[in-house]
Amino acid sequence: MRKFGYTIRAAGLFLFLAALAGCGGGGASVEGTVTFNGEPVDEGGINFVPVDGKGTKMGAEIKNGKYAVPSDRGAQPGNYKVEVYWNKKTGRTLTDTADTGAKTSETKQVIPEQFNTKTTLTADLKGGSNAAVNFDLKGTAAGGKGKGPKAVGD
Repeated sequence: MRKFGYTIRAAGLFLFLAALAGCGGGGASVEGTVTFNGEPVDEGGINFVPVDGKGTKMGAEIKNGKYAVPSDRGAQPGNYKVEVYWNKKTGRTLTDTADTGAKTSETKQVIPEQFNTKTTLTADLKGGSNAAVNFDLKGTAAGGKGKGPKAVGD
């Protein structure tokens, strides 16, 4: 009788571990560099949006031209549209006249819309590590002021 109880528990544990092994596998991580006209994007954001509209949109901050999206952010293998944002400081200081009078640095979105709101960039992510997914963007700097969108997940 006692042996039967152990057998059932062992079988239950085996099924649980087998189910667990089937979950969570196949995620994708992605990392790389981003430059605009040869200059590293020092403080920006990058988003990966599933082309088919299914799955999770994910993103990361770009620091000193580098970004990394770990696999635990929900990325699955597949084809993604890529959006890049860079709100570069202009060197001017603005004062908030509406509320507090606080001072903040003026920024301008310098990445043209063909690389963010109307992106033409894509990336095909494989399961596991996707190292060196680099973007060397070229074009005329956009002139829009403002903070702009942050990377998803930050």
